[in-house]
Amino acid sequence: MQGTPYIDSSSIPRPGLRPGGSGGPGPLRALAGYAVLTVVLTWPLAIRLGDHLPMGDNDLWQNLWNFWWWKTALWERGASPYATDLLFYPDTTSLAFHTHSEANIIITLPVLLAAGEVAALNLATLLGFLLAGWGAYLLVRELMGCCRAAFLAGIIFAFFPQHFEQSLEHLNLASFGAVALSLWAMVRAVRAGGVGRWAMASSCFALNALFSWHNAVLILPGALIIFAHELWRARRSRRAILVESALAGLCSALLLLPWAWPMLREILAGEAHYLKPPPPVRKPIDLLFLVVPAAHHTIWGPLVEPLYGKYRSYASAGFTGYLGLASIVLASLGLAGARSLRRRAGAATEEASSSEILRFRAAPWAALFLFYLLLSLGDELRVAGSDTGLRLPYALAEAVPVLRTIRIPHRFLVPAMLALAVLAARGAAALLDRARRPGAAALGLALLIILDFLWIPYPLREVERPRWVDQVAGAPAGALLNVPGGYRARASQDMYLQTYHGRPLIGGYVSCTPPRIEQRVAEYPFLRAIFEGRPREEIALEPEAIRVLDELPIGVVAVHLERTRERLEELRRIHRGRPEERLYNPEKGIPAAQLEAVREIIRSRWGEPYYRDGEVELYRRPDA
Repeated sequence: MQGTPYIDSSSIPRPGLRPGGSGGPGPLRALAGYAVLTVVLTWPLAIRLGDHLPMGDNDLWQNLWNFWWWKTALWERGASPYATDLLFYPDTTSLAFHTHSEANIIITLPVLLAAGEVAALNLATLLGFLLAGWGAYLLVRELMGCCRAAFLAGIIFAFFPQHFEQSLEHLNLASFGAVALSLWAMVRAVRAGGVGRWAMASSCFALNALFSWHNAVLILPGALIIFAHELWRARRSRRAILVESALAGLCSALLLLPWAWPMLREILAGEAHYLKPPPPVRKPIDLLFLVVPAAHHTIWGPLVEPLYGKYRSYASAGFTGYLGLASIVLASLGLAGARSLRRRAGAATEEASSSEILRFRAAPWAALFLFYLLLSLGDELRVAGSDTGLRLPYALAEAVPVLRTIRIPHRFLVPAMLALAVLAARGAAALLDRARRPGAAALGLALLIILDFLWIPYPLREVERPRWVDQVAGAPAGALLNVPGGYRARASQDMYLQTYHGRPLIGGYVSCTPPRIEQRVAEYPFLRAIFEGRPREEIALEPEAIRVLDELPIGVVAVHLERTRERLEELRRIHRGRPEERLYNPEKGIPAAQLEAVREIIRSRWGEPYYRDGEVELYRRPDA
């Protein structure tokens, strides 16, 4: 079918539209605007790039270690970053299924080399907000042509509360700007065609995957829905579009192949531990908290915090699901009969003269919003912390092999928020089209949205370099055994400390734990005692500890005096009701009596510590 040719939305004159339908910031001014908002709404992160980090734990340290490891592997060793001998020593551990977020590392590489991994991670965090806003802006500008409404959509998608919460800990999940960029590039390519546009579409999809493979998987169903809608309404040959899109998909796959090959190679070899079991705690969005502001909201936080304290069913980042009352109202206006946004071609072509070129349709975006929102609610509707027994379609997503890798329902809120931002932009465009002073009206709506999401100051934690790490770095050869330590998330802080001392660890934390590590922990029950905190069976502590000290290539043992369950419970009580509370998890410690028993065993075998302060005791192998 050959119809009216597409005309680039940025060049279409708009006769008949009032000022609200045109004007507003162009792409570069919009980018600058989001840069300013990012600095302001994450304040004071921008002035603490080198000495503070977002106030996260666990995966925050893992992400920081990723930057350090890529720098170490590529620049100091000249080796692949997809395997390491610094974790689970003495074996070399594959990092094929590990979460790297390669795009963040590559984009911030100059900062990483010049200023270190702390500054690089913080810059990547800021870029996550900036690109999310700009991507949504470009998408909405392409869809409906109102730059002011597009800018409002970018504010919604960049600064909704779950993004702030995820950015504290999950850099890869918070780097979802390329989700919107990939849809923008796809829509533009379907409508206009051309090698350059399809190259942009394939590049944006590859970029999205390199920020986070999860985000690339998340947007696939939505991208197919929008692609089908655009294909149905296309004014170009549908057959040509299908051929072009297939070639673009092939180009995207070729761009990703070097990065995906370590994973593919292990899958082809029969490895399947990337298919992690379902988490022990289901993590859906609670229906109540779709309309309850974030607990850290600058104004409303103290009022709603008791609700979170009473009904929050899991502490990990991602629970916050507030959609924004301003966003919901604007989206409702867009769906409730605001006249369709339109653009007319002046005299672009004979066929298109004075005809309607683009007419935005809300239906596919409303379907997208409901689809992803339902998935984010999990397999059973939860309201105010209680399961209702009402089954939801999330189980269908778990039945699809690719979607099953997402594992956590609340992650589906990101594409739902993108669809909501598009719908809210439609409602905003309708309001601005009627406003006498659309610029002032757009500013008022922007302030209303920002106030609805406000989270200032952005919670930070100081980056500390303990004195004892230099003592570890200078000790004789051999791995470091942390007591207590871990082989999953419990080891995350040990990986952060490794960025200072560089010594290989007996434990470690990778995104998908290799089966042989599980086997090693089972083979040495003492490791289970100090790596899990609550071993599932009784352990003869002394003989098992001696076996580990004698048989594993350990050069130094660090006994962490502050990592007892009792001390962590005390620190949590001290920080109750403050952002720091979540940093003190008693489950990451072991009982004080058990720690004392381990100290006595090590002393009897290796002698007195060669270094001690208020945090740690260091022991070294006597024959080293």
